[in-house]
Amino acid sequence: MAQEGLSAAQLHYRDMERLRQFRRDVLKAVPVALIAVPPFANFLVLLLMYFFPRQFLIRHFWTPRQQCDFGAAYHAARRAAYPAVLRCLATAARSLPEPRLRELCAEVQCGRHPRVAELCAVQPLFSRPELQLSELRAVHVRALGRVLFLTPLLPAVLLRRRLRSHLLELQHLDRALARLGLAQLSEEELRAACYLRGLNPAALSAAQCRAWLEQWLRLSCVLQASEVSLLANSMVLLSLNFTGAEK
Repeated sequence: MAQEGLSAAQLHYRDMERLRQFRRDVLKAVPVALIAVPPFANFLVLLLMYFFPRQFLIRHFWTPRQQCDFGAAYHAARRAAYPAVLRCLATAARSLPEPRLRELCAEVQCGRHPRVAELCAVQPLFSRPELQLSELRAVHVRALGRVLFLTPLLPAVLLRRRLRSHLLELQHLDRALARLGLAQLSEEELRAACYLRGLNPAALSAAQCRAWLEQWLRLSCVLQASEVSLLANSMVLLSLNFTGAEK
């Protein structure tokens, strides 16, 4: 990247995804390396890795069974935040004169999967100050942070900054994926892409994963940077009630 003067947003999809995962692996490995600095602490680190592989090992060292189990555990924690995101979004929508977003939230809370056209219809509302990421209530931002696996213990200002950075990175990934084409992805890549965007693909077929990603890309690729709040909330709106039977 340095030699060719490329930014992360200019990379091909697979290179961009590798860079994203590498950065997260480094962030996870650095604390483990620091623990191992004192004399003989490496024995403690080995024990921690053995008994707590999910917390102290990056995913490349997980067994296939661990990858499945740990992925389910992480998604369960993420899914626990979905109702809070919906409640906060419905509360924010009450301050708007336009009723469509309130009605959409109510329908999703009742178990209906929304169409992408419905989300595109409320897209302009997320350019309004009330729904921009910088103006969302702290409880809403913390719930969205849990959906993106960000620690909710950070100060709200820092969490908003990290949330925006992660969402813009995800949008760059989406555009690179749209250029590549979903047909070029293996089944493993399809499932990983769904998981990253809020959907647990464990009980879905490859065709269902592809259908859901098509919906996601249709929305993500038309959003402006000022509307990333909709992208974050769509991780819940498009995932919560998806069963694979939707058209």
